[in-house]
Amino acid sequence: MKFVYWSREVAGWLLILAGLWMFWNTYAFLTNRRIFEAAPAAFIAFVVFRGGVHLLKVAVAAQVARSLPESAQPQTRKASRMPAKSYAPTPAKSVVPGPKSRAAASADGEAA
Repeated sequence: MKFVYWSREVAGWLLILAGLWMFWNTYAFLTNRRIFEAAPAAFIAFVVFRGGVHLLKVAVAAQVARSLPESAQPQTRKASRMPAKSYAPTPAKSVVPGPKSRAAASADGEAA
């Protein structure tokens, strides 16, 4: 497993160096006034460089995760179900609070 970490680390540094070399070539294009060749070269250099940085981040994260004690590993637990939402019709009494109509008031026994 240690080989996997070091292979990511070495690949990350190689990609960073390749990206920097490509940025230098882009600079050479720009000094020779070859603008149309420099634009795609700059984009490719940026992608390669960012790929190298990402590989280095992944390698460091893998090394840190491997150095954690076993007690720090998360324990799996049974997934609980969320309570189901009722789709039944809403009772008329809880729809809108406020003054009642005359028909509702007379049904409840109040005088209008």
